[in-house]
Amino acid sequence: MKKNSLVYCINPSQYEIFDERINKPIWYRKVENGEETGSMVSQEMDEINFPKNPFEFFAPNNIGMLLSISQQYKTLARKLYDEKINPENTNHSLVETNTDKRKFLQEKSIVAADYIELIQISIVFAYTAIESFVNLSIPDDYKYEVKVKNKGITEIYDKVAIERWVSMGDKLSNILTDIYSTQKIESQKFWSNLKSLEKNRHNIIHQKSINRTEFYKEYFKEGIFKQIDCAQAVLQFFYDAHSKENKTNPLWPWAIGKEKTFPNADFESNNFEVTGNLFEGKK
Repeated sequence: MKKNSLVYCINPSQYEIFDERINKPIWYRKVENGEETGSMVSQEMDEINFPKNPFEFFAPNNIGMLLSISQQYKTLARKLYDEKINPENTNHSLVETNTDKRKFLQEKSIVAADYIELIQISIVFAYTAIESFVNLSIPDDYKYEVKVKNKGITEIYDKVAIERWVSMGDKLSNILTDIYSTQKIESQKFWSNLKSLEKNRHNIIHQKSINRTEFYKEYFKEGIFKQIDCAQAVLQFFYDAHSKENKTNPLWPWAIGKEKTFPNADFESNNFEVTGNLFEGKK
């Protein structure tokens, strides 16, 4: 599939990160006889084809976008919790209030609804960031074998079947640990928070009864913020294993790893076609 890119600069030292939601550029190098003879940093472009007025921009990183949304709403939720919910800072006693009690309850109800709304958005986008990362990490030709003990057979899942039928837990603990050659993920400190995040996300998406409201009381425990932050911890776990092998990948958002690393590739002139420039536009 053809992609449009802009030659942003010549080498990585000239590149400044301007937004962590944007895809990392790819550093193409031409090496001959062990010597670098050419270099360019290429930033992927995208566009919306408005008639006579196309909207062009650098392509965003989907995982980076999802993490950004989750973190923004977590920050808002944390601020609201600290200022108006934390029982150590705020008196919630209906009996002791000197104001109109119905008005008092109305105000508390609005705070609760605002907080639940913010937390739910953050939970869903944190989990979706992990889900997207997992599915994008699986190579197109990857096969996952599962021995079915009571049937005495081995089931083989391709990428499509893995995405559809294999649980998130199995994808992380069996498939991604194989792809990225990591240690056991279940032994990591974030694992229990991940399982709690998954439970809370499922309770939001798959509500069994319209009157079931007990599940959101979990949001008022301070541990909810660690659950949301585990999304970044999960990606960091696989990034660390990946980077130890001196590997980089356009999949990684800038928010993971933090250091200024670039996906790189060998330059092959047959794979490129000059279609224009910044000053004259496309041919």
